[in-house]
Amino acid sequence: MSPRTCDFYAGNLTRFVALAGQPLLTLTNDAVAVHLFNLPCRPGGKHAYLRALRAFYFWAEERGLVVANPCNRLRIKVPKPLRPAVKVSDIPRLLDSCDSTRDKLVVAMLADTGLRLTELASVRPVDVDLERSIITVWGKGAKQRVVRYGPMTEELLRKWLNERPNANGLLTMPARGISSMLYRLQTQTGIRCNAHAFRRTFATESVRNGLNVFYVQSLLGHSSLTMTRIYAEQVSSEDAIKAYEPIVT
Repeated sequence: MSPRTCDFYAGNLTRFVALAGQPLLTLTNDAVAVHLFNLPCRPGGKHAYLRALRAFYFWAEERGLVVANPCNRLRIKVPKPLRPAVKVSDIPRLLDSCDSTRDKLVVAMLADTGLRLTELASVRPVDVDLERSIITVWGKGAKQRVVRYGPMTEELLRKWLNERPNANGLLTMPARGISSMLYRLQTQTGIRCNAHAFRRTFATESVRNGLNVFYVQSLLGHSSLTMTRIYAEQVSSEDAIKAYEPIVT
């Protein structure tokens, strides 16, 4: 797991133990439910605690430390969050507002590939295959995959490679630097444009354009189709009607 994932589990479990006042292995289903209910946070925060607890008890059950996972039947209803995506019509404006070739390349690559922020920051020149228009990336869980990009990204890539200083990494800046650049662009244009918003745009537009959802899952690096469907949730019934083809002809 990534360091951030480990911090998520360790932090939530440690805080839950402190609030519960007793070891996790001694808690019953009812006790876990009561402590979750009494947590001083919103349903989304309680759901995050439940995710960490489920993972811990699954681990404990596999090793015979508990007879059964006390979280098995626990559910927390969380209001459906608003997940912003970048409108395709806004992308030209974002590109025009960029100050450099590198900034334009960041916007184009995120929109074209749906890469995660950390994945984009870790891309090296050697990972880019200009002849085939693909990039090899290492995603979550140390899983390797390839993504493809289009003509505009290729043009910006070639231009940037000619300008690029002799430094590590394709973009020569860390994830935090990319995030800061996108925030400045968002402030300047008023367009919500973080890396996850671009991933949602990529997923939705790929499905709208007729790409098989399993292919979209592979390109996004999702381990389950459920997550891909969440990212592509803006695909509507109208999109389905447009894509429909009669069975009987």
